Amino acid sequence: MGENLSDLKNMYKTVNAGDYPDELPLELVKEMDLRYGENPNQPGAEYKFKGSTIADLTNIQLLKSGKGGLSATNVMDVIRAMEILKFFNHPSVCVMKHIIPSGFATQYQDNSLKDIYKNARDADARSAFGSVVVFNREVDKETAEEIMTSYVEAVAAPGFQKEAEDILSEKKNMRLLTFENLDKVPKFAGDDTTGLFDVKIMGAGRLIIQKPYLCKIKDPSDLITHPTINTDEKEVSVKREPSIQELQDLLTSWYINLGVRSNGVVIVKNGVSLSIGSGQQERVGAVEQAILKAYQKAMDRENIEYDSLNVIASKEKLSENPLKGAVISSDGFFPFRDSVDLIANQGITAIIQPGGSVKDLEVVEAANDHDMAMVYTTERCFAHF
Repeated sequence: MGENLSDLKNMYKTVNAGDYPDELPLELVKEMDLRYGENPNQPGAEYKFKGSTIADLTNIQLLKSGKGGLSATNVMDVIRAMEILKFFNHPSVCVMKHIIPSGFATQYQDNSLKDIYKNARDADARSAFGSVVVFNREVDKETAEEIMTSYVEAVAAPGFQKEAEDILSEKKNMRLLTFENLDKVPKFAGDDTTGLFDVKIMGAGRLIIQKPYLCKIKDPSDLITHPTINTDEKEVSVKREPSIQELQDLLTSWYINLGVRSNGVVIVKNGVSLSIGSGQQERVGAVEQAILKAYQKAMDRENIEYDSLNVIASKEKLSENPLKGAVISSDGFFPFRDSVDLIANQGITAIIQPGGSVKDLEVVEAANDHDMAMVYTTERCFAHF
């Protein structure tokens, strides 16, 4: 049997208050004035924490300002993408729209940076219009030429080949940014976060201070592949082991989900996001949104006409089921088995989720009923703003 996680739900009831002072002076240093804040009627500026080692380490620089420089959302898109890309050692691309990835791709079978970018862009080409594109590798000439075939507001990367910079600079309104040391940014449990705070600004003159999110899943060996749940009546474990490719895609979908608003659901296949359900008020709604978007975006890629208000009725026009063999991540547990049944019926074969629902036994039974692999992270990755 697998690891018994019947008491995992208790983590949601356990106090983890931390040791915070009654007063917390925060010193800020302005890095740049912005074109505007979140909206054109809101003036804005970007600041960094004084003495912040991470701010100095990442060294974000504006290489080309375009007309008027960066807006607040441009900056937030770059930072959020970096928070996802820091988990990936292979060449990867995040296409950002409104501080949520519209598409993500990591290298699969040694494909080129240009092809990785195309996969990330075309995962949701409609949303990619006016996007901010962030790479974890230097941008080369061929990739720059591909970027220029559609409307992109800004590109950020560790660097740009001279020819690539020249090509991208042909667009007067293109913004180019560079950053450094992405691999040194804290990301895993145990990494040093001394002096670092995650600050959530609210209205009414208040904010929340918390420790930065650190993920404890470094590689597939950290996943619980056969979670076991028991009650007084029975005990059940997830039976099927994920394949090697499923494990890689499960990790990819989990790391993408760290940059998605809760309730977040991410579908991935062969290193590419098929769709992202973000910011929904209920779990099954996030699953439904992700599934519908996956079919819709697949029909867009095949230039198939469809009724946008009745996507399911048109999915039979597709040359193949885009979800067959895909995996899915959920940033929180499944409260009922209904989401698992829905996921399985679309051809998705593996799930990654925190676990900890009072209905975990039913959820595990659902996975077994559909011969699905389902791994537990035993950590939640909610992000609300």
